[in-house]
Amino acid sequence: MFGEALTIMMILTPLIGQGAANIGLGFIAMGIATGLACFGAGIAVASTGTAAIASITEKPETFARSLIFVGLAEGIAIYGLLVALLVWIQLPALL
Repeated sequence: MFGEALTIMMILTPLIGQGAANIGLGFIAMGIATGLACFGAGIAVASTGTAAIASITEKPETFARSLIFVGLAEGIAIYGLLVALLVWIQLPALL
């Protein structure tokens, strides 16, 4: 899918100008940053959530500590979103 998007951008660059192609590549970068970060966060939450449930089942007093670890794993997705927002802020400079 990424290859097709790059091919389309390379074909359309002479027709629409370099600025629009740069913006298109910026949007692709935003999608990749957010998508990979959310994918990684999903894997992290799956493993920490499973461990947290097992820990809470054995010792209910570990609930708060387990919740913190799951929250830290969710933070990975927020970092990806922040990278995408930083790219979005820089898009007008690419014109």
